[in-house]
Amino acid sequence: MENKLEKLERNSAEELAQRQLDCYNAHDLEGFLAVYAEDAKLYNLLDGTLMAEGREAMRERYRKRFEEDNVHAKLVNRMVIGSRVIDHEEVTSNASDRALQAAAIYETQGGLIRAAWFVNE
Repeated sequence: MENKLEKLERNSAEELAQRQLDCYNAHDLEGFLAVYAEDAKLYNLLDGTLMAEGREAMRERYRKRFEEDNVHAKLVNRMVIGSRVIDHEEVTSNASDRALQAAAIYETQGGLIRAAWFVNE
């Protein structure tokens, strides 16, 4: 049986993942960044490459995606394991004529996303 602390962490992690997805789809850059820790790290899941570190690097990375690529992510499936959320998404953009299959793993702590790992095909 899940205790109250585990339930709070689960809700917080899931709420953070959903809030960042909602801001991503609304192209709300500042709202999107506010869900991440100031020193958050984004990684490529397959090779461990650090793709961005900190909100400023993320701002530069996502500005173009929001303004020019007109990205949109449709949530296909979500799993919550403690302070981690694993999302399967279909991502569309002006840059491609097909939906991209993507997975994201968000690690949360203290009410913010601290790290995220991405893989897509």
